[in-house]
Amino acid sequence: MEFLKCEVLEDLLPTGFPFGYLVLIRGDLGMGKTLLVKLLARSVLSSYPLVYVSFDDNPESIINDLKDFSSRLFIIDGFSLSDQRRVKAPSVVDVITELDPGQVVSKVGQAVYSRGARGLIIDSINDLLINIDPRGLVAMLKQLKALSRLHNMVTFIVAHVTTEDIDNLLNSIEYVFDGVIEMEFDENMANLGIPVRRLRVKRMKGVSHSMSWYYFTTARGTIVPVDINEIRNMLKNTLESLGIQVQQGG
Repeated sequence: MEFLKCEVLEDLLPTGFPFGYLVLIRGDLGMGKTLLVKLLARSVLSSYPLVYVSFDDNPESIINDLKDFSSRLFIIDGFSLSDQRRVKAPSVVDVITELDPGQVVSKVGQAVYSRGARGLIIDSINDLLINIDPRGLVAMLKQLKALSRLHNMVTFIVAHVTTEDIDNLLNSIEYVFDGVIEMEFDENMANLGIPVRRLRVKRMKGVSHSMSWYYFTTARGTIVPVDINEIRNMLKNTLESLGIQVQQGG
């Protein structure tokens, strides 16, 4: 079995992501999901061609972020649905013209086969979550999973948890994925006015991984670890300096 390694996830997933897997990256807006998939894209592109389906950002932005790997980057533009006259940017090999799961699978399959891709990113599926019924969504995901197996390709699919309904829908379809990565704010720290982001490998089928939370911030286009215990100690010291006693472990 081949694996795709990503430096920022080495502590949580030492082996890396198995090729042939379909992986969901889920979390609230602003958690750094798109940054994470850009880092994963770099890991793929360092050795293999990658197909990037962009619904949330214009192709020019993706090309700029991954310009060092332009010869291996192939973009399917789902961002310009309402602007069919738009001139294709470099690296754009196809355009999504309607939010139809059959069209998405067909165009992804053609691009993967013709370009010999070993990686696929879809950022994000929220437009599809909102516009197609759950049965069609599950069928599309299973087809993408079969495509990943067929081409021994690792696939990352991003979903933004924007509402309770979306959260519940994602919970109901998680079983389709081989792996799930969650990204969120630490609720306890957020309640204290300290917005600290964290991520974990919730599930990765058949692969040894840690389910511990990895606390992080973002800087200079990458993910940087944060020592949460140091933050807690600083907060404790600050509160005690104000005469507020904090129980250990509280």
